[in-house]
Amino acid sequence: MPKVTDDGGAVMTTDATGTATHASSDSLLLDLVNSRLVFDDHVDDELGTDADASAWLVAHGGTGDADEIADARAVRPLLARFLRGRASIADLEPWTAAITRRPAFGPDGARWRDDLAPGRRVGARAVLEWADLQGPEGSRIRPCAASDCQHFFIDTSRANTRRWHSMETCGNRAKARRHSARAKIG
Repeated sequence: MPKVTDDGGAVMTTDATGTATHASSDSLLLDLVNSRLVFDDHVDDELGTDADASAWLVAHGGTGDADEIADARAVRPLLARFLRGRASIADLEPWTAAITRRPAFGPDGARWRDDLAPGRRVGARAVLEWADLQGPEGSRIRPCAASDCQHFFIDTSRANTRRWHSMETCGNRAKARRHSARAKIG
């Protein structure tokens, strides 16, 4: 029976061999920045092969064609650096410039429609999602506070103060380290 844990908006399943896989969340942005994890002995890259990348993109509402694969692979490291505060929004300009917002008028009034330039649709969708996750209390998407963790998560707490992508792993490890440090002192 697979183990299922909350992974900051995504669901992480662990099979009987202990291999972690990420099921799709409702967030293209979150799934994209969590789709490549580097470990000491291997890399888990859900966009590693063209076939895997195509299937991943189709599962996330795309076409899975070669342009989308190239776009996803190009924007992913920039988004991760941006979310960690190591890049500016200007670095994402190829994708922000690919967004044209237009009104669509109908019997119920105006609704906004986003036209996304071909070849930049994946990154543009992720940037629009990032914009929707900003608020007066700060960004709702952020990296896990654990120094040894690569995951990002969407904070859905009321106070927007969540620190770890998973309390079961990163949160418990941090609390255990603090307890151990206090025990050594006292």
